[in-house]
Amino acid sequence: MGVDVELIRIEQQGTSPRRRRDSQVSVVGDELSHFVSVLERVQHRGRTPMLARIEPYGLLELTSVEMPQFLSELDVLVEQAEGGGEEKILAAIRRLAETCRDGEALCLRFVGD
Repeated sequence: MGVDVELIRIEQQGTSPRRRRDSQVSVVGDELSHFVSVLERVQHRGRTPMLARIEPYGLLELTSVEMPQFLSELDVLVEQAEGGGEEKILAAIRRLAETCRDGEALCLRFVGD
């Protein structure tokens, strides 16, 4: 049970949520649950309030405005990574987050099983 991370482009005309259209730009799949494993080691310990909002069975979207905080909390995950699989997926998530931070109308979507 992993948490996939999707980079999403949001197109919306006006303010009505009915006019919102999402398109997936890129995805980091967590088939081996490496992201969930390291996430569970740091969640709810007071250092990563944004990461505490990610749930293995839920859905969470973070906007480009939230990426600086997310990236700083991701550093905490990197410190706790055990092994190449966890390090590799965290590096891929970092690339998505940096793209999201630097782009307009982008968000990161965390999709639990």
